[in-house]
Amino acid sequence: MRTLRSQVRWIMIAIVVLFVLSIFGMYGFDSGPRRGSSGGEDYIVAEIDGKAVMRSMLDEQLRNYVERANIRDIASGDVPRLYQAALENIALVSRLAKEAEESGLKATEEEINAAVKEVSEQFPTKEAFMQYLDRSGIKMSAFRESMAQQVVQMKLMEKAVGTTDVKEEEVKEFYEKLKLLFFHSPAGYSMDFIRLKTKDEADRLLAVLAEGKDWKEAVEAVTSGDVIEKTPESGPVFIPESSFRDALAPLADLAVGEVSPAVEIASNDILIAVKRGKVEEKTAPFEEVSGDVKALLTEEKSREAQSNFFRELRERTSIVIHDHDLFPKPEAKTEAPAPSSEKSGDVQTPAGGEEKK
Repeated sequence: MRTLRSQVRWIMIAIVVLFVLSIFGMYGFDSGPRRGSSGGEDYIVAEIDGKAVMRSMLDEQLRNYVERANIRDIASGDVPRLYQAALENIALVSRLAKEAEESGLKATEEEINAAVKEVSEQFPTKEAFMQYLDRSGIKMSAFRESMAQQVVQMKLMEKAVGTTDVKEEEVKEFYEKLKLLFFHSPAGYSMDFIRLKTKDEADRLLAVLAEGKDWKEAVEAVTSGDVIEKTPESGPVFIPESSFRDALAPLADLAVGEVSPAVEIASNDILIAVKRGKVEEKTAPFEEVSGDVKALLTEEKSREAQSNFFRELRERTSIVIHDHDLFPKPEAKTEAPAPSSEKSGDVQTPAGGEEKK
């Protein structure tokens, strides 16, 4: 929770998100001849504020969208909905870029450098980042220009969203809602453990412990290739009492300092553990975590304001679909039956409405 005490960096994080969203269009809408994913000739599938969206562009954005959202096992019935989501992303990026360009806001060199660094650090190394740009056919000058546009877009968003104010009473109310989720620790024990592949290695470790050796020496005595998992270097881990059931039930009655027998929790997966200390159930008081709670609430409000900003952008964007087969079909509207009339031939209409004939 200590990280929540630091300033919420959602603006810079959004730069990376929007970079991923808009990398496909960093040179603008491209209506040149391409081929769609089906291999046929490229064509216009929709228009956003009068600009053509090509099938190839939509396919590329769909792939990016699926990858970002980590969507798996896509059924054929899911594709129209995913195409719709991809088109909405294109519309959002297009409208944001347009309004940023019209805002008159500028990006400084320092801000561009920070944005480039933020994106490059998403790659394992600087070389990997440069290789990505090279494979994508993107020159650094064009990339920096795109980052400048992203910075301006974030400035526009920050200006539209404004400052997030959080009152003390809101923080306390938020704490009451979240205390069991974030600030409550159940009763349990700190424990050392090791999981081994064979009973022979488990017996070897127990024999070393029986000789009076400490836990670390016993762990070092077993064959490393037979170790599935063990206590991390940082020390004993916390195990809640609620976990001592089913295969782990033998651990429930161990005394502090007592080594468990070899417990088979699955085939070729044998556990040995020792309790190091009792951890009492605790809920951190508001005074202790108020800074964390305020950071969480500030972040939530910022995200809500950002979401409202994006929704307003979308509402100002015009989308005209040309290839209706790609997208979800409009839901059929069921017409209400005509109201009955006491007099034959008369048609009742709502107040102020026009008569249907």
